[in-house]
Amino acid sequence: MINGKKIGVGIVTYNRPDGLLRLYQSLPFDVIDEFVIINDGNDFSQFDAISHTIIKNEVNLGVGKSKNKALQYLLDRKVDHFFIIEDDIYIKDKRVFEQYIFISKVTGIQHLNFSQHGHSNHDESYMPTPNLVATYKEFKLPLFGFCVGAFSYYSLQCLKKIGLMDENYYNAMEHVDHTVLAYKAGMHPPFGYFADIPDSEKYLGDDDWSEKQSTICSKDNYENIKSAAIDHFIKKHGCPPIDFMEQDQIKVIAMLKTIKGKYAKVNLFAYKR
Repeated sequence: MINGKKIGVGIVTYNRPDGLLRLYQSLPFDVIDEFVIINDGNDFSQFDAISHTIIKNEVNLGVGKSKNKALQYLLDRKVDHFFIIEDDIYIKDKRVFEQYIFISKVTGIQHLNFSQHGHSNHDESYMPTPNLVATYKEFKLPLFGFCVGAFSYYSLQCLKKIGLMDENYYNAMEHVDHTVLAYKAGMHPPFGYFADIPDSEKYLGDDDWSEKQSTICSKDNYENIKSAAIDHFIKKHGCPPIDFMEQDQIKVIAMLKTIKGKYAKVNLFAYKR
């Protein structure tokens, strides 16, 4: 528990046993109340070292359906704070869950994603490249241009409002769609300003991303999967993802203030241009 609230962690794994074991061994189990692994791939001998619940899908369901199984498992066990993690992430600082919850409490933002996985939100020297930095009293909040779903935080309030992921997506866009739903619900900043904790790269590590390394993007039919996902997104929301991008940063700040006023637990907001 953290501050008397139940912490739930769900891991989704697909044929990356060494990465899964590294993540598992890095977790701060002293603050985790409910835990589950959804195995969407094969069984491996490395799993013998894991003493917690592993649920194996009978067939490959894809990342969205697998994350939903993890979320539902945790919802059924009355969790308050939810962390969904993919198997190419690991914990560097065991205070990571406390930090994500703290940032959520201060800002009121009910859904946060680790931004530094992959190459989209940092430069070649691995320096983060946020679209906008909003200044609060105790920290500066980075907002990034690309939505990355390898490590995600949700409050219970958020999941009650937006529900689980859309299972029409298969291995592409499910996390983007889910974050858009959080934005539409008034619990997350606009598209293109995806919230993360400050200095998240100090709390979480990952495998250096490449298409070859990725168990999703390395599949021969990934481009077809991605294209079908974008088509579904357009049918659902009426436009492609980029059209959600808010060009006026003053409006982004205004929404941050609205979110804070509605959901934050402490009054720390101050913005400096």
